[in-house]
Amino acid sequence: MHCQIQRQLTIALENYPGRLAAMSSAIANQNINIEAISLIDNIEQGLIRIVVSEPDKCKDLLLSQGFYVIEADIIAVEITDINGQLARLTQAITRAKINIEYTYGSSTRPGEKMHLILKVSDLDKAYEVIAAIEES
Repeated sequence: MHCQIQRQLTIALENYPGRLAAMSSAIANQNINIEAISLIDNIEQGLIRIVVSEPDKCKDLLLSQGFYVIEADIIAVEITDINGQLARLTQAITRAKINIEYTYGSSTRPGEKMHLILKVSDLDKAYEVIAAIEES
């Protein structure tokens, strides 16, 4: 499977209307592309996880706008959306004794490529394991 290590930004946002719009508008105005996004909410704040085309530029921009930003390395996996692919991927990671801390992704249509974002306990080992998996 094709995979690459990328930088993810996690942004804490106050949980009220317009905060996501403000953040995404600031990013768009700098011609930075959001390649993946996840939003987790609770009563007091939301956590946005994004993978962007220019993570350093985006982080600097968001910090200058008063957003709280944390960086982390993740693995972005390009995977074909067919039955059993996630099972094959996660079984290989499990056999290597690597913990998947969280994941997010989406697919447009069965049979097409999708991107799956993985935060794992051992980034380098997971990269080797995933890169060795042959697509079926």
